[in-house]
Amino acid sequence: MSDGEHRYEMSISLNVLRHLGLSLYSNTPSVLAEVIANAWDADATRVDVEFDCPSKTITITDNGFGMDRGDINDKYLYVGYQKRIAGDSHTPKGRKPMGRKGIGKLSLFSIANKFEVRSLKNDGDEEAFLMDAKKIEEAIQSEDSSTPGRYYPEPIDFGVDLKRQGTIVKITELKKLRLTEAAVNGLKKKIARRFSFVDSGDEFNVFVNKAKVTFSDRDYFHKARFLFQYGDYDYSQHCNKLALDEENKKIFEPRQCRFNLDGQVSGDGTYEIHGWIAIAHHSNDLDDKGVEGEEDDNLNKITIAMRDKVAQEDILQEYRLGGMITKFIYGEINADFLDDDNQEDIATSSRQRIYEHDPRYRALKAFLDSELRYIWKKTNEWKEKKGLDDALLNPHIKDWYESLHPRSLQKSAKKIFAGIDQAGIDKRHKNKMYANGVLAFEALKMNYALDKLEEIEPSNLDTFLEVLADVDAIEAAHYHKIVQERLTAISKLRNATQENVKERILQEYVFDHLWLLDPAWERATQQQHMEETLQKVVEGVPQKGESVRVDIRYRKVSGEHVIIELKRASVQQPKTAIEEQLRKYVAAVKVEINKHGDERKYPIKSICIVGRLPQGWEDEGNRKNDEDSLRPYSIRILTYDELIDNAYSAYSKFLKAKATAGDLQGLIEKIEKHTPEK
Repeated sequence: MSDGEHRYEMSISLNVLRHLGLSLYSNTPSVLAEVIANAWDADATRVDVEFDCPSKTITITDNGFGMDRGDINDKYLYVGYQKRIAGDSHTPKGRKPMGRKGIGKLSLFSIANKFEVRSLKNDGDEEAFLMDAKKIEEAIQSEDSSTPGRYYPEPIDFGVDLKRQGTIVKITELKKLRLTEAAVNGLKKKIARRFSFVDSGDEFNVFVNKAKVTFSDRDYFHKARFLFQYGDYDYSQHCNKLALDEENKKIFEPRQCRFNLDGQVSGDGTYEIHGWIAIAHHSNDLDDKGVEGEEDDNLNKITIAMRDKVAQEDILQEYRLGGMITKFIYGEINADFLDDDNQEDIATSSRQRIYEHDPRYRALKAFLDSELRYIWKKTNEWKEKKGLDDALLNPHIKDWYESLHPRSLQKSAKKIFAGIDQAGIDKRHKNKMYANGVLAFEALKMNYALDKLEEIEPSNLDTFLEVLADVDAIEAAHYHKIVQERLTAISKLRNATQENVKERILQEYVFDHLWLLDPAWERATQQQHMEETLQKVVEGVPQKGESVRVDIRYRKVSGEHVIIELKRASVQQPKTAIEEQLRKYVAAVKVEINKHGDERKYPIKSICIVGRLPQGWEDEGNRKNDEDSLRPYSIRILTYDELIDNAYSAYSKFLKAKATAGDLQGLIEKIEKHTPEK
């Protein structure tokens, strides 16, 4: 029951602290940012963050105006103290305070069990106390519904020689964070990314282990290829890898930074932002290694800051733009109008998000929606132009591009070069990619040409022949490329001079590349049950000759059944033994396919590849007679060397015959071989 003066009263349980501080914040950088923000609010000009790896402690020291006992009890330990409402809307130096809710100091319990606070004010009043999460938990457990619990921080010795005013916060008993050199470097980078005012002259500076935090510590401006900036500050000065235009100037664009409640741009709009949005060179540039013990940091986001401190980790995820371009976007927007003292506080308790239903936030979202769509369009234009400009440095591509007719084809060709450019291909391999791009474009253009054939009048012979020649050149170039690849495979076989090596390589190649045996056999299917049937037949066939090993395979190609047997290279057999074996295999295949249809519809061919010709074939007459006797049964006997030589000869003749056919193939070769002038 309340006292006589008040009939009702509301009590706040210490359990609230559990929700506000003990588990509120999600990462170490955001916690440290709260302590640094308090230093800003205390008019400090310098903050030192010291990571002591051996002792596993973090100490933050500032030279702000400090606190006496009254400040500590009435403000610092007053959970929910709202300094702006209390009249502290500006600091003595005229700064706008970052703090607003009065709960930021509790965030330290998210990463540690204890922290010490030492503070010295101008009058030399030294104050020092310990905040202990375990003791707070005990106080929470001891309270009941009638008596709210109380927590009394433990006074400690000042213990340091602080010769100037300021505050020291020492964080101990870290929970998850492992302090290593790599972790310290990562935290320095993330501290730099959480504030817009780092490296701001003498007004305010942050040091990590005595090294000043600068813009370069953000470690992401060098990832920018194109830049869009808002406000008067020139962020391009930090972007040393921006794409360059024809005059060797960085490619960036200043954008309008004022807009109205509906998000529409207006020179005298109600709301104003400053900041930047960039497009990275490659999407994997935005994958960032996280601090040890914490999640990796994804830079593919646009953070929202209020009063130069991150307030929302990512607004980009709220847009569904689609397309690959969104994987390259990152940026930072400062929107102080979201933190107006005269309007409702719309930051969430964790200070990592903003309430999305507020009209101010909706206006910002609408503005950024239109900006992102513009950036998407403009970036594609820049990419196409850059890709084309780089490609045209190859004079052969330039000649080809300028010859495209109708001119509308040039617009489509630009997209191919933009894609090659965006793929991030190493300069050493770009000519190869350009050649493939031209070939691919011509293949697409062939479809266009074939459509035009329907529109050409028979009497217009010149136009008809021009289009037809274009198609022939494309087909010749494509087939030329296929043949070159096959000759490479054949050369590998020819270079294998040892018989056992040749046999092994053939076993790897011939079954999967039946074009070695017949160029018409482009595609083949394997039927496992048929191979199993043939293997049973093999076991029943008597083998003539010592150490004879049978390697039988089966393929079906273009309506034909193909039986391939590989003999050991060192073995020589008579023609009759080979014929007997192959005819038994053919008979087995016939039995199997008769179960499914008439074998006369499916010719059966059998090929035996040997290392040494059959006995007696050194006589040309005997060989011819034997081959004639095998032909009715569709049986062929080849040596390894004959197989290789025949295949190489067939494809080489094609290349020689087509060497000068069509300008397209010549163009492709010139593009690939071009060496840029130094």
